[in-house]
Amino acid sequence: MTMFRNTFADVFHFDDRMATTGQHLRRTDEFLDLAQGFYGETVLQTARGLRRVSSILEGEKMRTFTGGLAPVLSIERFALARLRHPMPHRFWPLSLPAGLFGNTRNRFVAPEQCLLLQSDLAARELGKPLLLVPAKVLGLLPQVTAVNPGPKAVLYRLLFERPELVVTDRGAVMLCDIGSMFDDWADLDPHDTLAHLPEVAALPFDAAVDLIRREIALDGGLEAHFAKHLARMEAIRRSMCAQEPEIVPQPGPESTHPEAHPGTAPARKGQRRGVTGQIPA
Repeated sequence: MTMFRNTFADVFHFDDRMATTGQHLRRTDEFLDLAQGFYGETVLQTARGLRRVSSILEGEKMRTFTGGLAPVLSIERFALARLRHPMPHRFWPLSLPAGLFGNTRNRFVAPEQCLLLQSDLAARELGKPLLLVPAKVLGLLPQVTAVNPGPKAVLYRLLFERPELVVTDRGAVMLCDIGSMFDDWADLDPHDTLAHLPEVAALPFDAAVDLIRREIALDGGLEAHFAKHLARMEAIRRSMCAQEPEIVPQPGPESTHPEAHPGTAPARKGQRRGVTGQIPA
């Protein structure tokens, strides 16, 4: 890790005391992977309803694309304000403008965060109908641009017992891999980590862009291709909503969490309150 430390020593501030939820940095020469993970405003489907990533707790059960529930083992958190210098451009998230995916406000997605797409061409050429690709392929859409998230942004990594596919409030499917953002940039082979998902093909960026461009042409253009994926996301969202239990508001004082929403659940002893119920997209 010496090469990375020497190269980026002036960019990142390494601190022995830097803590994450349930985990501390093991050495000062660890390098941060800020290209994957969820920004705090991302909203995911949980057993308790829609929850912002910033309010999810360790042990909380997440709804997965496979239809089951998976408990979060640990949560890593890194506030970008801890960086000594601006975030390098290659780590900048993609900005999804309001309305693009049914979201009512801008959302950030990390460039190497893996997304799951249903691909007709992948089913034909690879024998697998589901395609796992880095989020930066969304740059094919002219509305999507890479932006500096600013020092107030916070990046989270949800860790499970095995890689899991979690679902956002709008029906997008995201991979939570088992790697840490502090793991020396340890590359995990998706073909190994996703052995329990035999219908999923993992493609690197260049191969994913090539396949998606060819599928756009087969679909009759970008607009038709995008509409197809929006319809599939809506189908996933409706399927998840059908599985959600009715959330009954609990009496008690309002949460003091800065991102709290009026529909809250009482916090358990020793835990901060979280957001439940309906959350603006």
